[in-house]
Amino acid sequence: MSTSTFFVCGATGTQGGAVINHLLKAGAKVHAIARNPDTPAAQSLQSRGVHLTQGDFTDLDTFKQSMRGCTALFLNLMPDLRVPNSEVHQAENILSAAKEAGIKHVIYSSGFSVDEPQRRKHWDPNSFVAKVLLNKQTVENRVKTAGFEYWTILRPGNFMSNYLQPLVRMYPGFVETGVWTTALLPETKLPMVDPNDIGAFGAAALLDPARFHEKEIEIASELRHVEDLTQALARATGRDLKVVFMSQEEIEKQAALNPFIGGQLLMRDMAEIVDMEEVRTWKLPLGTFEEFLEREKEAIKATWSV
Repeated sequence: MSTSTFFVCGATGTQGGAVINHLLKAGAKVHAIARNPDTPAAQSLQSRGVHLTQGDFTDLDTFKQSMRGCTALFLNLMPDLRVPNSEVHQAENILSAAKEAGIKHVIYSSGFSVDEPQRRKHWDPNSFVAKVLLNKQTVENRVKTAGFEYWTILRPGNFMSNYLQPLVRMYPGFVETGVWTTALLPETKLPMVDPNDIGAFGAAALLDPARFHEKEIEIASELRHVEDLTQALARATGRDLKVVFMSQEEIEKQAALNPFIGGQLLMRDMAEIVDMEEVRTWKLPLGTFEEFLEREKEAIKATWSV
């Protein structure tokens, strides 16, 4: 059992919540910030022993106060996509507060291919997705060079929770019509990641900084074809779901209207980035899409009942 205390960003969110679940199971103490500590999610965390301080990502004094006594930070950012470079500014402020608070180890949850997105076949430096990835790349570099005793970079793949509300909105019309219209290819394999597995990696890194020091880890739970994912969703929802693969002409027409098209093009060869054997060498349990769907069956019902 751990006696350490850790600070987790995004405590009521998907990644932060998963990290906290694993830390609490290990007996660790957790500090976090919540904009509204009276929400059901925040109340649940407090009932489980998480020390919550009211504040937001712009309130640096509150960050410093809440981080006191913590040895490590799980950095998981929620940028305002309407504000250029907001993720970089958030990171710089939080890292500064962490240094003042005496934090020794920073784990940053970044994204697939962030270290070298320019190597992807469909890289477009002027796209919305490129701006997001390059901001994350800047944050990675800030974490590495900030002077902390330990640092770790996690790069999760395609979240299984993307097929639940609210993230399923990235696939316009999928829930309403049962048709997933995509710029992916029939042969595309997606590096799927269960948020619970991100939590396992994040907690393991926090609990064992020496083992994870200077490690940059691509995380995928499994690789799955698009059609395969759709049929798994169909079985879980009881609905008739199908995939329609867009033509090049359709992609060109839609790209300017739907910023997620650029992300789908980048994901066509994303499976090449991850070495599943290397992921397994960390000896952490990895879930399947079916296990995720079963665990989240209430959220599946709420999302897909139309």
